[in-house]
Amino acid sequence: MFFTFINCAILTTLASFVTLCGQRQLNGQLPWSPKYSVCDFCHHPLSWWQLIPILGFIIQRGRCHWCGTQISAFFPLSELMIILVTAKTFTSSWYHNLIFTIVILTLLYLSTTDFVSQVIYPIALIGLLPLLLVLPRHSFSISKVVIELVIMGFFFFGLQHITKGLGTGDIEFILMTDLIGGWELTAQIVLIGCLLTLIPALIKRNSKLPLIPGLALGFILRLLFCSN
Repeated sequence: MFFTFINCAILTTLASFVTLCGQRQLNGQLPWSPKYSVCDFCHHPLSWWQLIPILGFIIQRGRCHWCGTQISAFFPLSELMIILVTAKTFTSSWYHNLIFTIVILTLLYLSTTDFVSQVIYPIALIGLLPLLLVLPRHSFSISKVVIELVIMGFFFFGLQHITKGLGTGDIEFILMTDLIGGWELTAQIVLIGCLLTLIPALIKRNSKLPLIPGLALGFILRLLFCSN
């Protein structure tokens, strides 16, 4: 339990830093500049206790201590998910833990940029590739993989053209998922992700919602709780 606690503390701290990096990159800033984190609304520098993962949100009752503006629940919920995933997946193997850390933080980074500005940086998808080292495809054939990617690419880009609701970043994420785990895993993740996105979509009608956070959560849930 002690090592689980330490792992959770480290991962939530890294998660907080990754979300900060995502937001600052969207603003054209560097991860280390400006020196202090500020409120997105009143731009008041945040105190150390406001930056404590999850607890900072609870202490402030979900609102900025300085201006009273409501803070998005996306960030504390992301940190809570990191804790649950860490407790569930981490083992005594540093190699296994390192791979899952990279993948989890990559999913969080992609979700953050998509949630804030509905933008993803395709280069970040490379962070999902380490999963190939621990979740090898049962039958890897280059020609088969290429055919799968071409078929799925045509299908989803055609769907994007028809519906105007699917983003290019969403398609890139889905194709990367297919490269890693095949079409069955991809279909399950897309189904779970769409169902998870449907819930807030029904609440916030006429609002364009990002899909990557739902796909990322579907990705995690599929890997953790569903049998291969």
